Amino acid sequence: MTDLTADAIFAANDMHLVPVNVKEWGGTVHIRVMSVGEMEQYQREFAEKRESMDNWRAKLLVRCLCDKDGKPLFTAEQVEKLGTKSVKVMSRLFDLAMKHNAVTEKDVEELAKN
Repeated sequence: MTDLTADAIFAANDMHLVPVNVKEWGGTVHIRVMSVGEMEQYQREFAEKRESMDNWRAKLLVRCLCDKDGKPLFTAEQVEKLGTKSVKVMSRLFDLAMKHNAVTEKDVEELAKN
């Protein structure tokens, strides 16, 4: 095995995309891996707003859904509108995004407690 340097780690592409066919929407979206900072911001958002987990699926998907080049499909301003989409589709995408980002059910339970 090769010993890694900081430069080699920063240069490594570890932000893989997973294509997902969404037949209900008539095409493919991609799910990207969030950075550590993005995940912590998502978690902090719920820790600071203990009274509400409104649109928590949509808030995660806004951060993860992208095109084939990794460009986000949605903005933070579109969370509420994305939250109006089918629970069947959104739950399926949310579950895939959680899996792709190594978020466990225990992590979600902890967010809900905070």
